[in-house]
Amino acid sequence: MRKALLIALFILTACTPQNQKNQDPKSENPDAKLKIYALTDFASSGLQNAIIPDFERDYNCQVELSFYGSPDALIRALRSPQADADIIFGIPSSFAASDSLDSFFLPYSSSVAEDLAKDCHPDLSSHIMPYGFSYLCLIYNSSLIENPPASFGELQDARFLNSMALLDPLVSGCSRASIQWIVSIFGSSGYNQMLRALRKNVSSQYVNPQDALAALQDGDSKLVIGLSTWPAWQKEINPQKSGLDFVLFSEGSFLYTECLGIHRESKNPALAGAFVDYALSPPAQKMIIYKLGLFPANRKTMLPPAFSDVPFSARTTNDRLSSELIFRDTQRWLDNWQRYLLR
Repeated sequence: MRKALLIALFILTACTPQNQKNQDPKSENPDAKLKIYALTDFASSGLQNAIIPDFERDYNCQVELSFYGSPDALIRALRSPQADADIIFGIPSSFAASDSLDSFFLPYSSSVAEDLAKDCHPDLSSHIMPYGFSYLCLIYNSSLIENPPASFGELQDARFLNSMALLDPLVSGCSRASIQWIVSIFGSSGYNQMLRALRKNVSSQYVNPQDALAALQDGDSKLVIGLSTWPAWQKEINPQKSGLDFVLFSEGSFLYTECLGIHRESKNPALAGAFVDYALSPPAQKMIIYKLGLFPANRKTMLPPAFSDVPFSARTTNDRLSSELIFRDTQRWLDNWQRYLLR
């Protein structure tokens, strides 16, 4: 009987289809490559050096990176007929919402999907997955402002004359999201009126969030619309210089995520899927906190002490905007941002 069972087991193993035998993404060929398109801050933030060498070692492969200076440039590259990528990393939800990207990605169900935070569960209609998230808020220098504005109405107050820094919505996912946030609260016509009311309080515009936060810390400006996790992030990486705090507005906040996905032209989708799982696992997710200043998508990732006072969930207004409206009106909203805030 025992001999018969062993023979049956041998037959079943021998008959396993070849394509199933090769599902293990760990390559026996050290020349195997995983091609990633990413934003430049993947390197400049230190995230590349924090996670890529470990992945290359664990999966016996080489990672080849191509960098792009803005989300728009990254999206143009992934949409190109000449695209040659396995993974697209760094798509802000605010940019993805204004483009139609689903057809450029392969569907993938991550092995850690059940561990993702409530706000990071992938949209069933989308093929990109969040690796980090946060909420829009007002960040301010707590040594210069005692009573920060608690609403957009108060943000218009003349006591904040020439005190407000901006981030460039052509480059910054957070700033692009802030446009959608304002529209979600005040509507397309009310959005223009709000920009006009805020104009007197705007002092400068920055491309890089780190530059805007440094301006707040140095007193060159006093407040900026940003992410609720940024003050805690700054406190963790530079505790001697932080001095920043945040307030969630009474009108509600806005969920912001950054995403990755497997490109439809991937030549190695098994290895690409392994990278998605790796990027969503706690060791890599810890680096998302320290290098990008976001909440980790994986709720099993331990948060640093400074993050303990930051709400892990907030009342948001994202559901007030349809993807059709964002797709149709984004360019007009951007034009009005330039016209009313930067003239």
